[in-house]
Amino acid sequence: MTHYINEVTEEQLKEILSKITDCVKRAIVAGVDVIEVYGDRLVGSLCSKIINKRTDEYGGSFENRIKFALQVVEAIKAASQEITIDYKLPIVTKQPDGTLLGKGGLELAEAIKLAKILEEHGVHMIHVAQANHTGNINDTIPAMGTNKYCFMLDECKAIKNAVSIPISTVGRIVDYKMAEKLINDGVYDIVGLGRPLLADPDIIKKLENKQEQLIRQCIMCNKGCTDDIQNRKFISCVLNPENGYEYKRFITKPSKIHKVAIVGGGIAGLEAARVCAIKGHDVTVYEKSSRLYGQLNIASVPPRKEEMNRSKLYYERILKHYNIKVLLNTKFNKSLAINYDDIIVAVGATNAHPKIKGIENSVDSWDVLDNKVEPYGKIVVCGGGLVGVETTEYLINRGYEVTIVEMLNEIAKEESKTILPTILNSFKSHNVIILTSHK
Repeated sequence: MTHYINEVTEEQLKEILSKITDCVKRAIVAGVDVIEVYGDRLVGSLCSKIINKRTDEYGGSFENRIKFALQVVEAIKAASQEITIDYKLPIVTKQPDGTLLGKGGLELAEAIKLAKILEEHGVHMIHVAQANHTGNINDTIPAMGTNKYCFMLDECKAIKNAVSIPISTVGRIVDYKMAEKLINDGVYDIVGLGRPLLADPDIIKKLENKQEQLIRQCIMCNKGCTDDIQNRKFISCVLNPENGYEYKRFITKPSKIHKVAIVGGGIAGLEAARVCAIKGHDVTVYEKSSRLYGQLNIASVPPRKEEMNRSKLYYERILKHYNIKVLLNTKFNKSLAINYDDIIVAVGATNAHPKIKGIENSVDSWDVLDNKVEPYGKIVVCGGGLVGVETTEYLINRGYEVTIVEMLNEIAKEESKTILPTILNSFKSHNVIILTSHK
């Protein structure tokens, strides 16, 4: 489908302002304390000198472009002089290479001017954020390794120095410690957490109960949240199985305590152990290898993916807190099974090897990522799915020349459209040869 926009008429803008006033009145009746002006989208587009091409009183000069934004603030105040007004201020940011990112907002110099005017017009708080309309939601909600932590830091400092009202921000603020330090350093007054609260909605409760070690940290993979927002799907979290199912999935106490064996010490097995331990069961995890965490040990190796290791640290703390017994280098068998009331099998997957003549001379991608083997020379990666693509990224960052052979008509078919551009740009800069529709 081709995306298009219509230029909103002055009459439609007046109608929108009237509806905003009515909406605020209903919000007050509902007990709402704060209204945020979403300064992106329509408001941000009108403010933008990149998008706004109007020739009437809403276009052209800075004063004209911010006119509707100020009218929105006045429409809120027309409904109530008491309601707290927060304004999301989208900023078109300058990238390291000098290019601009974002269209529906203001460049920093104009954003500072608008922030001062908003304070004069009675706005109580300003929320600093990356301007959108970039074509990729990953630019505003970056996945692991695709942008630095707290990437709106400099813009936030500039806005805070310009006004006296509280400032908030978001953007790869991964945990409460980072948020607390930024507040103490005077960068901003309020922190906005999005994805971390999907991974663990009880962060504040756990802090209040001095259970910091039980906080599940977001790994910013974007798999269940941002990707599905982009695809208009159900929002979930790969680390939090209760997310989105709060009325259906919850941990209850059992009528009887059982002895439970978990076969497999990967993430699935450890999560099963965590739930069983919370329920009060006596839990033992059996792992046939010398280490826990299963495929996470190799999944965290490719470029940008080291942030997945936060899950390792989380389960390390969980095992200790709940006194879950772990037996490494132990293969589960029939003689062990008779000692347990319940057995949960979480042995994970294995990778397939196609029946190709000469396959015995190849090396396995899992072994490459696990540093068990070291390929050399010019390398062909057979299979352009996620594992093949990530192995390729790992190899090209080590200086190898790589060709990908993929049977389908595209590589990384399972990868999200938010992350795929980063991967393809990396491949292009390293001259990766991609042979799709090939065997």
